[in-house]
Amino acid sequence: MLPVNVTHMSPTPLHELPAWLDVAAMAVAAAFGAHVARTMRIPLFGVLLAGVIGGLGGGMARDVLLGLEPVAITTWYYIPAVLAAAIIGGLAARQVSISPLPFVAAQAIAAGLLIGIGVQKAVEYRAPPASAIFLGVVAATFGGAVDDMLAGRRAAIMREDHWLLPVIVCGAVVFWLVTTYIAFYPAVVITVVVVTALRVLSVRLRWTSPVFPGDDLHSAGADQQAPRDAPLRNRSTSEKGKL
Repeated sequence: MLPVNVTHMSPTPLHELPAWLDVAAMAVAAAFGAHVARTMRIPLFGVLLAGVIGGLGGGMARDVLLGLEPVAITTWYYIPAVLAAAIIGGLAARQVSISPLPFVAAQAIAAGLLIGIGVQKAVEYRAPPASAIFLGVVAATFGGAVDDMLAGRRAAIMREDHWLLPVIVCGAVVFWLVTTYIAFYPAVVITVVVVTALRVLSVRLRWTSPVFPGDDLHSAGADQQAPRDAPLRNRSTSEKGKL
């Protein structure tokens, strides 16, 4: 039996990803990424770049891995929408002070939406289940990982002591199951709720990320860098003095 090549398949109308939700998910991620960047005192254009990459990165990686032209490049309204969201997110960083748990919830909502556009696009092009789940994880993590790398930090998915990557993987599995056997819009809602609930609980109850037997996450220096979701008001005076 020949392997399935998604690049030579037309999308299935039943599982088509709505363009408005694709843009909305990227815009939410862009606003969140710009908000985080500004609280870390990154300059203006760096904040906007972080927002745009955080918003578009996962969706573009998804399209490339599916063998498609990135829709964010070929469709005119993606970049303006994401840029506008990044500007709003950056401007709101000083006016809207988010305490840790609501901040974690906002991060999880953005991740849940990105999971949805990653898995659904793969299902639309008839990717195998494991590939669809993988693309959901890529869509939810790629942009943030690039932002972290540009800012000189270890990627959050590689250094969080609370559940982040495990939650994203769980969310991708849940989304695939619900969108395949029930419907797309319930999958979006359920995935966002599941990802947000698990992420908030992991922080509140201090669940640590799984490690191999015998490994010590903290002694390995997993969290030596300042966490990405640290609020601006918790920054040390020494960091402020460097500006």
